[in-house]
Amino acid sequence: MIIRQLKAKQYEYLSHQLKCYADSEPFSASCTVNLRINHAEYQLKVQLENRNRVAALQALRIHRGKGSPDYELIVSGVLLSALLEILINQGIQEGQAAG
Repeated sequence: MIIRQLKAKQYEYLSHQLKCYADSEPFSASCTVNLRINHAEYQLKVQLENRNRVAALQALRIHRGKGSPDYELIVSGVLLSALLEILINQGIQEGQAAG
Protein backbone atom coordinates (compact mmCIF):
# COMPACT_ATOMS: atom_id res chain seq x y z
CA MET A 1 0.00 0.00 0.00
CA ILE A 2 1.20 3.46 -0.92
CA ILE A 3 -0.26 6.59 0.69
CA ARG A 4 0.11 10.03 -0.86
CA GLN A 5 -0.74 13.41 0.67
CA LEU A 6 -2.48 15.75 -1.78
CA LYS A 7 -3.21 19.43 -1.87
CA ALA A 8 -6.86 20.22 -1.15
CA LYS A 9 -7.69 21.04 -4.79
CA GLN A 10 -5.98 17.87 -6.06
CA TYR A 11 -7.87 15.78 -3.51
CA GLU A 12 -11.19 17.39 -4.40
CA TYR A 13 -10.61 16.84 -8.13
CA LEU A 14 -9.53 13.22 -7.68
CA SER A 15 -12.46 12.53 -5.35
CA HIS A 16 -14.87 13.87 -7.95
CA GLN A 17 -13.20 11.85 -10.71
CA LEU A 18 -13.41 8.64 -8.66
CA LYS A 19 -17.08 9.17 -7.85
CA CYS A 20 -17.92 9.77 -11.50
CA TYR A 21 -15.75 7.27 -13.34
CA ALA A 22 -14.27 4.59 -11.07
CA ASP A 23 -15.85 1.21 -10.43
CA SER A 24 -16.95 0.78 -6.82
CA GLU A 25 -18.30 -2.22 -4.98
CA PRO A 26 -21.12 -2.12 -2.45
CA PHE A 27 -19.95 -1.85 1.17
CA SER A 28 -16.35 -1.19 0.11
CA ALA A 29 -14.34 1.93 0.89
CA SER A 30 -12.12 1.42 -2.15
CA CYS A 31 -12.75 1.70 -5.87
CA THR A 32 -11.04 0.40 -8.98
CA VAL A 33 -9.66 2.50 -11.80
CA ASN A 34 -8.70 1.04 -15.18
CA LEU A 35 -5.51 2.49 -16.64
CA ARG A 36 -3.92 1.85 -20.02
CA ILE A 37 -0.28 2.85 -20.21
CA ASN A 38 1.90 2.08 -23.25
CA HIS A 39 -0.24 -0.89 -24.34
CA ALA A 40 -0.28 -2.28 -20.78
CA GLU A 41 -3.55 -2.58 -18.89
CA TYR A 42 -3.79 -2.07 -15.13
CA GLN A 43 -6.58 -2.09 -12.58
CA LEU A 44 -5.60 0.15 -9.68
CA LYS A 45 -7.52 -0.15 -6.41
CA VAL A 46 -7.53 3.16 -4.52
CA GLN A 47 -9.10 4.45 -1.35
CA LEU A 48 -9.65 8.05 -0.27
CA GLU A 49 -8.39 8.70 3.24
CA ASN A 50 -8.88 11.58 5.65
CA ARG A 51 -6.75 14.75 5.61
CA ASN A 52 -6.49 14.86 1.79
CA ARG A 53 -4.69 11.53 1.48
CA VAL A 54 -5.22 8.79 -1.05
CA ALA A 55 -4.03 5.20 -0.75
CA ALA A 56 -3.16 2.87 -3.60
CA LEU A 57 -3.96 -0.54 -2.14
CA GLN A 58 -2.97 -2.82 -4.99
CA ALA A 59 -2.96 -3.12 -8.74
CA LEU A 60 -3.41 -5.86 -11.28
CA ARG A 61 -1.50 -5.92 -14.53
CA ILE A 62 -3.56 -7.71 -17.12
CA HIS A 63 -1.70 -9.57 -19.84
CA ARG A 64 -4.08 -10.20 -22.71
CA GLY A 65 -3.06 -12.59 -25.40
CA LYS A 66 -4.30 -15.78 -26.86
CA GLY A 67 -6.74 -17.54 -24.58
CA SER A 68 -7.67 -16.23 -21.17
CA PRO A 69 -5.85 -13.23 -19.68
CA ASP A 70 -3.07 -13.58 -17.12
CA TYR A 71 -3.02 -11.37 -14.04
CA GLU A 72 -0.02 -10.05 -12.13
CA LEU A 73 -0.69 -8.69 -8.64
CA ILE A 74 1.22 -5.54 -7.65
CA VAL A 75 1.10 -4.71 -3.92
CA SER A 76 4.16 -2.62 -3.21
CA GLY A 77 7.07 -0.84 -4.70
CA VAL A 78 7.88 1.63 -7.36
CA LEU A 79 5.28 0.48 -9.90
CA LEU A 80 2.36 0.94 -7.48
CA SER A 81 3.65 4.39 -6.56
CA ALA A 82 4.05 5.29 -10.25
CA LEU A 83 0.50 4.20 -11.07
CA LEU A 84 -0.83 6.35 -8.24
CA GLU A 85 1.17 9.35 -9.48
CA ILE A 86 -0.19 8.89 -12.99
CA LEU A 87 -3.72 8.77 -11.64
CA ILE A 88 -3.19 11.91 -9.55
CA ASN A 89 -1.53 13.90 -12.34
CA GLN A 90 -3.64 12.81 -15.30
CA GLY A 91 -6.96 12.02 -13.66
CA ILE A 92 -9.35 9.50 -15.09
CA GLN A 93 -10.23 9.64 -18.75
CA GLU A 94 -13.97 9.11 -19.26
CA GLY A 95 -13.46 6.22 -21.65
CA GLN A 96 -10.85 4.45 -19.51
CA ALA A 97 -12.98 3.80 -16.46
CA ALA A 98 -15.75 2.20 -18.48
CA GLY A 99 -13.17 -0.31 -19.76
